[in-house]
Amino acid sequence: MTDKKEIFSNIQFKKIKDIKDDPSLKEAQTFVGGYVEMVRVGSGILLIDEEGKLKNKEVNAYASEMYANEYGDADIIVGNAIYIPNTLTKSQWFS
Repeated sequence: MTDKKEIFSNIQFKKIKDIKDDPSLKEAQTFVGGYVEMVRVGSGILLIDEEGKLKNKEVNAYASEMYANEYGDADIIVGNAIYIPNTLTKSQWFS
């Protein structure tokens, strides 16, 4: 027996590294599990579930940290998130 605690989470954070992986609206909706909300952060954008809090989704630590670095820790990001960096200027999400 071990005293180590493991926490399992279904929350996913996906970073788009190549323009060929740029998600369509339908792909983004499927990944986040609902209507897509775009949140700008200094180094890019986050695509999240617009109704994630209403659905009581778990906190997404990575996305929340990115949000806090930009806007302070007054809010959190919940559920799956897709991050698209500013370097992917040809992404449909930056038009």
